[in-house]
Amino acid sequence: MEKSRYKFNLFDIVVIVVILAVAFLGYKYLNRESVAETHKIQYTFELTDNPEGFGENIKIGDRITDNVKNYYMGQVVDVKIEPCKKLINDTEIGMVREAVVPGRETAIVTVEADVTESASDLKVNGYYTVKVGLEVAVKGNGYAGRGYILNVDRQGGAA
Repeated sequence: MEKSRYKFNLFDIVVIVVILAVAFLGYKYLNRESVAETHKIQYTFELTDNPEGFGENIKIGDRITDNVKNYYMGQVVDVKIEPCKKLINDTEIGMVREAVVPGRETAIVTVEADVTESASDLKVNGYYTVKVGLEVAVKGNGYAGRGYILNVDRQGGAA
C-alpha cells in the first residue's frame, strides 16, 4: 500500500501567507504602545451660588477631583471670591438686570493640570475632558460645588 503524501500547491501557500499576515497585523494592532505627549494647561471654572465663606475652604495646592466620576482634575493655583450675582426681572424699570444675592458667593478657581491632546479634546490623565462651557462638579478637601469652565489657557494662548 502506498502512502499518500500531501503536496503544497500555490493556493495553499497563498492561504498560509494571508493567515500569517493577518496574525502579524492583529498582534501589532493589539499590542501597540500608545505614547501620548502631555503638556500643562491652566483652566478656570466658577463655582456659583455657594454660602458665604465657602471660598475660604479652597486652598492653593489642593488636588481636586470630579464629584461624579471621581476623575482627577488638577491642582488649584488661584482662587478669587466674588459676590454671587443673578439675573432678575425688575418690574419697576421694566428690564432684566444683574443683582447681588445676599449671603451667597461665587468662587473663581484656576487649576493647573497635565493633559493629553486629541483632535477634539483635552483630557486630564486621559479621562477628564476639559472644554470651555462644560459643567463641572468639583470636590476637594472639605468642599464640593458645581459650575462651568470659563477659560482654558494652553500656556501661550487662550482657547
